[in-house]
Amino acid sequence: MHNNNRITAVSASISVLLALLPIAALAEQTQATQNNLESSPLIVTATRTASNVDQVLATSIVIDRKEILESQALTIADVLRNQTSINVASNGGPGQTSSIFIRGAESDHTLIMIDGVKMNPGTIGVTAIQNIPLNMVDRIEVIMGPRSTLYGSDALGGVIQIFTRKGEATEAGWRFGSYNTQELSASYHMRKGDVRMGIDLSGARTDGIPARIDTTEDSPYSNDSINLKLGNTFGNTELDFQFLGSSGRTDYYDFVLTPVAQDYTNTTSSLNARINATDNWVSKLLLSYFEDDIQQRQSADYLKTTRYEVDWQNDIVIGSANLVTAGIQTYRENAQSLSFGSGFDEDTDTVGLYVQDQFESGANQLTAGLRYTDLSSFDGKTTGELSYGYQASKEAKLIASYATGFRAPGSTDRFGFGGNPYLVPETSQSIELSARFNPSSVHRSRISIFQNDIDNLINYVDPDGFNGALPGRNENIDKTRTRGVELAYSFRKGAYVVDAAATLQNPEDLTTNKQLARRAKEKYNLTGRYIGGDYSVSAELTYTGERPDSAYSDIILDAFTLLNLSATKSFNDRINLGLRLENITDEDYQLADGFNTPGRSAFFDIRYMNRR
Repeated sequence: MHNNNRITAVSASISVLLALLPIAALAEQTQATQNNLESSPLIVTATRTASNVDQVLATSIVIDRKEILESQALTIADVLRNQTSINVASNGGPGQTSSIFIRGAESDHTLIMIDGVKMNPGTIGVTAIQNIPLNMVDRIEVIMGPRSTLYGSDALGGVIQIFTRKGEATEAGWRFGSYNTQELSASYHMRKGDVRMGIDLSGARTDGIPARIDTTEDSPYSNDSINLKLGNTFGNTELDFQFLGSSGRTDYYDFVLTPVAQDYTNTTSSLNARINATDNWVSKLLLSYFEDDIQQRQSADYLKTTRYEVDWQNDIVIGSANLVTAGIQTYRENAQSLSFGSGFDEDTDTVGLYVQDQFESGANQLTAGLRYTDLSSFDGKTTGELSYGYQASKEAKLIASYATGFRAPGSTDRFGFGGNPYLVPETSQSIELSARFNPSSVHRSRISIFQNDIDNLINYVDPDGFNGALPGRNENIDKTRTRGVELAYSFRKGAYVVDAAATLQNPEDLTTNKQLARRAKEKYNLTGRYIGGDYSVSAELTYTGERPDSAYSDIILDAFTLLNLSATKSFNDRINLGLRLENITDEDYQLADGFNTPGRSAFFDIRYMNRR
């Protein structure tokens, strides 16, 4: 029955996608490019400067607060898995670790930031996005491809930046539903003259589901979070302080399938200064502290990362055609771990110097960047980016880009299980050709052809084939290549919204000639939304092709299709009711071998919103 549902859903998604894509080519070409730009959102992450998303040369996605509310999504992972070229895997249900794969790269090849602060821990490298409440999120920006030139290590596959809420609003919400899920949230943000302040609170509890398919015991999860902001403007200087903290408990199964309960704490503190030095020069200073602390309940085992960051950025307008961004970024990081009686306590220092020039002349657009990163534990790394865009017409833009990236081995890679202190950084080279066709604000489409090569990929090697006679360890042995094509189309007219996308890629380990673990060769997304005056209804259909479970087994995870429905209704512009139905067809699927995924489920949301 599930197979029939899946086949029907996939056929429908492909048919609709193929039917919609030609619309862009047949649409009336009467709107000017400037009108298109005015109707598209701003993006910061692509160039470190606020730009229109249609103007930047990097392939980017922006998901705003309005879209998040209309989808009634529960988590950041829910939002991301519905996007082009992103595979999300998790070991179990709510609160379990979510791994993000962008364009075939590894999960620790995605740099994740919140309001400019790097969130990747120095221990395992994978950010715990499941612990970031979605009700605190204003928008999410996704940048495809290596971005080490602007952001340094970890950005081999792409960058995801999460911006928390701001502005002027009061909000309170209660969400409840399947698996005894309960979430209370409240927000208050205000401006008075030059003073800005805001606070977001969230408390969530759920019984969850049995993490493993061979167990019946639920894996509960809890999360309590606070986001505090305070800012002021003094003449030509803006100062903003922020504190973001999350803590809670999650139950999961470790790599030897032993049930484990752990307490976690994630905190960031930051001070941002923005100085409008002259009409042509803006200087930005970020001082931040990051802490990721995980403590096992059954033992003294723990993981802890602390990191201090200083980032001084300068944006200088030269003439009428050049915007130069240059700065220095430095980290001091301490990573600690204790596991099975052994551990490490490692300090690292990183200093990066970066420069980028955005040049525009007539129909021609050029972005060039260079970065040198000095690493205390490794040789220095130089990375670069070169992108060229040509506005072939008011409606069509052609883009070609080349970029390099790197990831320094984490402390766990070097000193944890299978640790090897002689590892060298992983490196990447990426090329991309894109064509954007935006005949109007109604129709937008894109085709991208990309290739991302990663060298010196770190992999665990066991000469005894995991039989235990000889110890294994991490080695720089692998080389991977992902070639792919992305097709994306969006329709916006009146109350109707349609987003369709197809990703066809070949994520391949060139050492073994095998498909990379948990990355599908085919992925299709289709979202339809009707937005009335005081209500909205949405449908999300996602097809993910089959994937190998790991590099160490021949287990293949079956393809699957998920159908989610959502609806919202507002009363008196204050009270908003929301409903989200997940996995409508009750699809039986796995994101990791042996681990459960939620079946058909329902969640209700009651929310008071007052935007001033």
